[in-house]
Amino acid sequence: MTPLPLADRYSRFRDAVFSGVAETLPGFAEPMTEMELQSLWFSGSFGCEFTTTDGKAVRIADFGVWNSGAGPDFNGCAIVIDGQTLRGDIELDPDARDWERHAHGANENFNRVILHLFLHAPEERFYTRNSAHHAVPQVLLQAGMLPEGIKPKSNLAQARLGRCAVPLRDMGSSQVQSIIESAAQHRLELKSKRLHRSVAAQGREQAIYQALAQTLGYRKNQQPFAILSQRLPLKKITQLDAAKREAWLFGVSGFLESVRSDDTEPATRNYLRELWSEWWKLRSGVERWLDDRQLLRWKLNAIRPGNHPQRRLGALAAMLRSWSSIVTPLADATRWSQAAWRESLLALTHDFWASHYTLLSETAERPVALIGETRVQEMLANVAYPLLVPERTRLWAEYLELPALLDNQKVRRAVLRLFGEDPRSRDFTKKLHQQQGLLQIYEDFCLEDGSACAGCPFPERLKEWS
Repeated sequence: MTPLPLADRYSRFRDAVFSGVAETLPGFAEPMTEMELQSLWFSGSFGCEFTTTDGKAVRIADFGVWNSGAGPDFNGCAIVIDGQTLRGDIELDPDARDWERHAHGANENFNRVILHLFLHAPEERFYTRNSAHHAVPQVLLQAGMLPEGIKPKSNLAQARLGRCAVPLRDMGSSQVQSIIESAAQHRLELKSKRLHRSVAAQGREQAIYQALAQTLGYRKNQQPFAILSQRLPLKKITQLDAAKREAWLFGVSGFLESVRSDDTEPATRNYLRELWSEWWKLRSGVERWLDDRQLLRWKLNAIRPGNHPQRRLGALAAMLRSWSSIVTPLADATRWSQAAWRESLLALTHDFWASHYTLLSETAERPVALIGETRVQEMLANVAYPLLVPERTRLWAEYLELPALLDNQKVRRAVLRLFGEDPRSRDFTKKLHQQQGLLQIYEDFCLEDGSACAGCPFPERLKEWS
């Protein structure tokens, strides 16, 4: 990939701002569920090359498939360890001792495990052995293996004017814009690195499928959509006809079994009948994922009807029906056409979901777009351009012209802290890249500063930007 020069400039400036500031060792800011850990691993976020606990080099040649039945977490995997290729299963646990706590060592289903991954381990060496008393190679996963920004910051800085507003007010508009544009390119490059790690681990089409599914989850449900697209990989789900594919999506999501047919209107009952006619035949093969410990955790509070994950699953089903037109412009940067790709997404429709918000809602008075302009814009910002710009840098100019269609709470707080009542702030939020740049600055400085702005080094160092 071609490095982006503005991104490097911003990165060097940010490093200079924090030079001399004490750093802490990287770690996970909050406990991670086993499913989240498995999802990060399977997407390639931790990378493909590791060192085992006894010092051997190991490379993941094939991440396999997420197991839906009894036994290890991932089946059909391949690793290369000290030059030798091993094929079998991979088990991933939050703690190394979970191997014995869950009695894997006495379970013959785990005798094909070729790699045991874990996030925590006791100080005293713990050995992984199967029921045949063979040692299983181990890898300790660490937060430092993850690319920057992989865990989104959920906190917010105080909604008030920051000290940086004064030096920014005294800077020329072109200087301010150059900072924002550099931060935007840095942000795009971070997204690109994460996405291309997924490409390296899962292949280009699967990575695209997973990334697009995540954007359908909006902020609250990105993780469940990511896990769903990993459990139901593209190479498997596209082998089914449209009816089975949709039944699989809604069944594995847990939504089919959480809705009583008697609580729905006639049109919905007919739709549910169609889904269940396929789902009951598929269900037995994925019962592990329907267990309460493995069931996807959807966040449904305070969600606009149009953003409900049930409706977004309908949009994903429609995307899969038109997958060729969705993936072809992303498969090769030289064939990219923003207009054609946008048109393909906006034209998606669905017999049921074009007139329903949820499985319990009444029929809408008029058709509602499955994917609107703002969602397309999010897909452009988080999938298309991060994937394509490093491969064809001339697309950066195209990215700069994308308008900003929506803001959010973080954008509003960033504008308030950086500009306050400065009338120029409107000129710095008209484009999508400007919002992205402001978000990056806000996350890098406002959210990393623990002094409530008083001790942040960013305002004093702004004069060094020329």
